[in-house]
Amino acid sequence: MENVNHPPEQKIFGIFPAFPERDHLWYRELVLLFYFGMLAATVLNRLFSGSQAAFLLMKGAEFIYAPGMIFAAGCLMGAENPAREDFRKRTLRKALYAILLFYGIGFLNEIIINHRAVFATVKDLLAVLRIPDTAAIFLTLCVLFLLCAFCWPWIEKCLKAPLLLAAVCLAGFLFSFLPEGLLGYGIIGVFTGSDRLGAVPLFPYLFVFFAGILTARNFSDMRIPETDAAGINRNGRHASLPEIFAVCKPLIPVTAIALAAGAVLAVLHLKHPAALLLGSGCACICLFISAVLLPVYRILEDFFFGLLRRADRFRLSVGRRRESSRPLDIFLYYVGYCVLFLIMAYLIFVPYSEAGRTLIWSVDGLGQYVPKVHRFLSYIPSIFQDILQGNFDFQQYDFTSGLGATVAISYDPIYWLYLLFHPSQVETAYSLLIVLRYFLAGASMSALVLYFKRSHYAAYTASMVYAFSGYAIYAGTRHGQFLTPLILLPILVIAMEQLISKKKWYLLTVFTALSLLCSYYFLYMNTIALGIYFVTRILCTKEYRNFRTFFTRGLIIVGSYVLGAAMGIISIFTSFGSYMGSSRTGGSALSDFLSTTPLFYRKEWISDFFISFISDSFTPGMWLKLGFAPLALLALVLLFTRKNKKELKPIFIIFTFFCLFPIFGYIFSGFSSVTNRWCYIYAAIIAFILAENLEHLTRLTAKEIKIMLGIVCLYAGIIFFSTKYRTDKVFGVFGLLALTTALILAINHDRLTIPKRTARSTVFAVTMLAVVLNANMFITSASEDGTHLDTYVESGKSMTDMSMTALKYLDQVETSGDAGDDSAGTKTGTENDTSGADDGFYRSTNLKTYGDTRSSSLIYGYNDISTFTSTLNGGIVDYNRAMGNCDWNIVSIYSYNARTYMHELASVRYLGTSDDVKLPLPYGYKKVYDKETKKRTYSIYENQYTLPLGYTYDTVTSESDAGNLSAAEKQELTMLSAIVEDDAMADNQNLTEADSSSLPLTARKLPIRKIKASDGVTVKDGVITIPEGGGTIRFTFDGEPNSETYLSLKGDLYFPKDAAEHFLPTQVKAKDISYQYRFRIDSYSTNQEEYLFNLGYHEDSISQCTLKFKDEGTIHFDEFAIYSQSMDTYPQRAEALREHSLENVKVDTNTVTGDITVDTDQMLVISLPYQSGWTAWVDGEKTDIQKVNYQYMGLNLTPGTHSIRLHYQLPGLHYAFLITAGGAGVFVLIILFNFFRKRRRRKMTE
Repeated sequence: MENVNHPPEQKIFGIFPAFPERDHLWYRELVLLFYFGMLAATVLNRLFSGSQAAFLLMKGAEFIYAPGMIFAAGCLMGAENPAREDFRKRTLRKALYAILLFYGIGFLNEIIINHRAVFATVKDLLAVLRIPDTAAIFLTLCVLFLLCAFCWPWIEKCLKAPLLLAAVCLAGFLFSFLPEGLLGYGIIGVFTGSDRLGAVPLFPYLFVFFAGILTARNFSDMRIPETDAAGINRNGRHASLPEIFAVCKPLIPVTAIALAAGAVLAVLHLKHPAALLLGSGCACICLFISAVLLPVYRILEDFFFGLLRRADRFRLSVGRRRESSRPLDIFLYYVGYCVLFLIMAYLIFVPYSEAGRTLIWSVDGLGQYVPKVHRFLSYIPSIFQDILQGNFDFQQYDFTSGLGATVAISYDPIYWLYLLFHPSQVETAYSLLIVLRYFLAGASMSALVLYFKRSHYAAYTASMVYAFSGYAIYAGTRHGQFLTPLILLPILVIAMEQLISKKKWYLLTVFTALSLLCSYYFLYMNTIALGIYFVTRILCTKEYRNFRTFFTRGLIIVGSYVLGAAMGIISIFTSFGSYMGSSRTGGSALSDFLSTTPLFYRKEWISDFFISFISDSFTPGMWLKLGFAPLALLALVLLFTRKNKKELKPIFIIFTFFCLFPIFGYIFSGFSSVTNRWCYIYAAIIAFILAENLEHLTRLTAKEIKIMLGIVCLYAGIIFFSTKYRTDKVFGVFGLLALTTALILAINHDRLTIPKRTARSTVFAVTMLAVVLNANMFITSASEDGTHLDTYVESGKSMTDMSMTALKYLDQVETSGDAGDDSAGTKTGTENDTSGADDGFYRSTNLKTYGDTRSSSLIYGYNDISTFTSTLNGGIVDYNRAMGNCDWNIVSIYSYNARTYMHELASVRYLGTSDDVKLPLPYGYKKVYDKETKKRTYSIYENQYTLPLGYTYDTVTSESDAGNLSAAEKQELTMLSAIVEDDAMADNQNLTEADSSSLPLTARKLPIRKIKASDGVTVKDGVITIPEGGGTIRFTFDGEPNSETYLSLKGDLYFPKDAAEHFLPTQVKAKDISYQYRFRIDSYSTNQEEYLFNLGYHEDSISQCTLKFKDEGTIHFDEFAIYSQSMDTYPQRAEALREHSLENVKVDTNTVTGDITVDTDQMLVISLPYQSGWTAWVDGEKTDIQKVNYQYMGLNLTPGTHSIRLHYQLPGLHYAFLITAGGAGVFVLIILFNFFRKRRRRKMTE
């Protein structure tokens, strides 16, 4: 026996005894033998599923293992001494181990083997609504040990009275005659059997249990010796095999009787009692076989405990070294963190793999993120190639991104990891990098907690609560980059703390630069948070609470920020420039906010906030996602009752206040809309409060316990008295809250002396369980439209989903010269393909664009109209609002709603569609290609009147004049006269100013003969009221032939000021046409004054259309109208625009060139979006570019032949490079200066 330094009573790892209890040796191994024998037989049956022998082996093991384990349990109880003071405690410990094994093995069985959802599994296991076969025996053993703990005197009476013992055993055995499936609840089946859940019955096996007790007691005079730390034999001699067989000899007749009785019952077709007796008899036979292996058991157990002792000594030695070495301490922490994160990430994200889904959200993931990754993978290598070849005019403009846009570059270091993957691996890389971001978010919070010298236990808990908070799960799985601020914020706080307490500014400068490179938006929100932290930190620290400290530290912070901003300023000149040019900034956004948002949220917002604090599956809305572990809610009590870091309390109060008022959501979103995307800051605050108070939760005062119980009661009262919150998910989180509170109360109970490590482990386990369940409740949530998982892309299907467009076959369209010389060509291909001298420039778009294909042009390289970008060009937004387009939102252009004039002015040549799209074609398109697939037939149509990239007008009209017209009239006006900004009218005096009233507009407003509302819909006093379940409005009118017809809805649809999100799905139907539209009030609302629903072009007249509302809601309107746009003059108008057009068009990197001849003063319109960064030269002379027709670029030309050149360069790009290089240089120089100065001082001191 190995001599060790442990005293006999010392525990290994604080859990295992230093030496095994020899009294229990054979009995413990019996449990392992029977259970793992059953598992081995089950595995063999799975591996050899067709083998009859493997099947019979498995069935035999199933018969034997239950009575064998119950016999072993009887032996364990028989070996116990009931006279010991801790008898009940030891028995309860056995029950605890058994129930933990039931839940642990059952959980793994359901998740890994049966592929069930985590939340459903935990709910069913806790309520014993499901009993997995592999874990059923442990539930029975738990009940058995509980009965022994509390009913042992009665058991002793039975053991001392043979007749009573026989009667009890016989009565229990009679339960085996109950019909199968008689009972429905598993907890009853644990006692009696015959349930439908497969429980192992206790009562029928009582005779086996008592046999085990009696057998163990026969060993009482043959105690197996145990050697203590000094090598002394403490418990007598080893029992020999003959003695063991002698003790077990009474089991031989019992075995024979059981086998004989079982055979008789089998002949009588009494299946269950026969199987029970035969299994018990076979189990007894196995006992004799296992006894032979007893020496092997002893050797293995000695070896196992020896390994444990060595491991414990190594742990203690590492612990001592860790205390004296901070780097080692941190290294060991992060080793543990990696293991913990892998376990948590698996449990949280396993529903995705079980459902065969990726982490690509089909809305934004396919709509923009994945296509942009594909473009990034081709774009970055081309940039480096250009630079290596000495060409610094690398591509900065992308003609395939919608109508055209600045190339979107991400400087996020994690994003650049995509370069390690092949384009075919983008789907896998996308999911992996999202998981990596979660890992780094938790690691970042760990760094913050450890920086303030809190325990590993606190860091592990806070990091998981933070990394998998409600906001992180909601935002991270949908928008992976939204996890970036979670990574950066804790590091920025550390950097700020270094500056405040130690005047070390380097970290703040570096991470400011990194934050700006990752996202100016995230740095903006983090800067607000850091500013509040700085002020509260100074005011709450007596040492710093003076003007001098505030002023000097503030100046250093400003200097660090300025230097860091200089180093990362390149993003300001790219993405931020796009943001400033979008419609999400400026006075219009402010006016929209003031006109549509009240001072307070809706009246139930506070109760929503309280309920959602611990629920991922419920949210007040507006991106306010909380969903913390219930322990975090209880920790808030200690924030106000205990001494914490002084700045924590005011910071918590300030940011909670921010959660309650819309104005702060508006401020944090950059004054663009009311969205609480900043609430990751709140998650960081809550996580740190939890870390700060975690140790105190085991030492609560009576007052603190009462407050916590009050919170639980308040939560219960709200959900039970409000039907809004009575959902399975909310009840589930309340159960977690109640369980956590009960655990905290048990730990703080005076009579229960729970070791500190045990208390910590239990609290941690329950908190991690709550985190996993909360996340899984959200991930597996469902609605009428389907489950949350349904919104994610199936594995291997991302490219397929983005390819559901006919335009992927453009390269197979044959050359056709009907559309004009400059637009003739066979394909679009890549950007360079579309810009060749022979092909010219044209666009191709889908008749109906779905979310998955909004950015497919980035993959296939054709020039499109559709796009998805968070910084949509402000001119594009103005144009779609003016035209009353009904197929777009503030970040996406889906299509132009099949409107002929809008397609024409955008230089659309090809239109793709499929046979499942119920929309008529615009006027003037001819089919040129068909492709049949398994699911649908794709078709491509060619515009017979395509306009080139540049076309001309000889008249101009001011925007204020055009503003007096309806959307249908404005649309027609853009075919007759160039609409220019009012301020630019003075610059176009050489052109004829056309008053809209003097132009030959043919758009007619048709009288509506009848408006019929049905299904409970009412139309009264400018308000449409739709009841629950929806309803319809039918319009009857006299249409016109050879016309495109529109239904117009004018008015302020955003009249309700409740700061809530509202959606109203609507179907627009007319002859041969049906499509969906969704009225919306949220951060993506278009805020347009008129909606012009296209009812399609028809050669014959139409007379009816219908709006079918699919949900309840209210719409405020000023007017319904029907407009008809005749196509009689359309060909002539298109030809007039083409008469003097841009020829020999060539589109190259950042450049457009062409030639044009005009015989009078003309306005040349280039159908590219007006945007800062473009420069135009006419005949080599720089010329001003005007904003024309709301979104396009215009050049005022004089008579003659002209050479046109337009070039795009990111505004201020050269300055950005200079400032970045200068900032980095200054940073390095300051560091070197400080280094040499300190070195000199050190030498002078020496």
